[in-house]
Amino acid sequence: MKKLSLNQTMYAYIIGIDVSKESLDVCMIDTTTGEYETKVLTNTKEGYLNMKRWMKSLGNEVESQSLFCMEHTGIYTRNLVKYLLSRGCKVWMESSLHIKRSMGLVRGKSDKIDAERIAIFAYTHQKEAKLVQLTSTTLDRLQYLMRTRVRLMKSKESQEKAIKEMETFDKKAGREMRSMCRQALTGLKNSIEKVEAKMLELVSIDKEVRALYELITSVKSVGKVLAIDLIVYTHGFSRMLDGRKLACYCGVAPFEYQSGTSVYAPAGTSKFANKVLKSHLHMASMNAIRCHEELRNYYLRKVEEGKGKKSAINAVRNKLLHRVVAVVKRGTPYVEKLDKK
Repeated sequence: MKKLSLNQTMYAYIIGIDVSKESLDVCMIDTTTGEYETKVLTNTKEGYLNMKRWMKSLGNEVESQSLFCMEHTGIYTRNLVKYLLSRGCKVWMESSLHIKRSMGLVRGKSDKIDAERIAIFAYTHQKEAKLVQLTSTTLDRLQYLMRTRVRLMKSKESQEKAIKEMETFDKKAGREMRSMCRQALTGLKNSIEKVEAKMLELVSIDKEVRALYELITSVKSVGKVLAIDLIVYTHGFSRMLDGRKLACYCGVAPFEYQSGTSVYAPAGTSKFANKVLKSHLHMASMNAIRCHEELRNYYLRKVEEGKGKKSAINAVRNKLLHRVVAVVKRGTPYVEKLDKK
């Protein structure tokens, strides 16, 4: 049994869990004594019940007074999070990079050590905890379909790129390759269309999600894919209902880079971003510049002011995001105004 130095705490117990496909490495801290212990369990319903019995044997009988912290590991955490939330537990999902950088210089790594580090991180930073809320079934299914679409798109784009490269250097071989892959490409295209149709079907049968979708798509150039992305990643806009925060999450918020008088660079975006959402937002902004007079004039005005083209495009991305947040907050569709030059 190990022991921490005591700090002022908000929870009776803090549990750090390192989640993998088959196992859970669990570290529970008793905040009244600072003592903590670890346990290895299976990532199954039986494992969750064994975790409950183990915690109870250590005195933790009130799960609602416990804070569970774990890293984002995709579908591996899904069933565990649902189980904990159904029992009234407080769950905090945090970025692995955030946890790693908060620890400073560390050496060594194992699942047991990772669980201890997650628990200590949660114990130290518990006042900053961002608790997970139980999402609707519609949002869960939309997220699954959205990820399926991304995988299909990557496969299709990868194959098309290989064919085009072959056609550039060897036209005959390229034509043969295209002919052989035509059926596969058609199948991928049909699968993408079916996924998108299913996404729209789910949106149409959920009243709250449909209302959000209609508000978001009222903004010019925001299409179905970007709209559903935003709804899923913001949990139905129950979080990040702030234009700047959402822009930061999407990787389009500019940040300064300077130190003293010798280190200076123009403001730029961060690489820490949701790459899928940023890509879809970029496509929407390019469409806006091509097809919508107001945003095209806005883009041209930024270029005339001396901004580079990439910065001007990024300004359009921010404009679209802030409009989306505005219509969601207001609860009324976007109304286009004539641009005054």
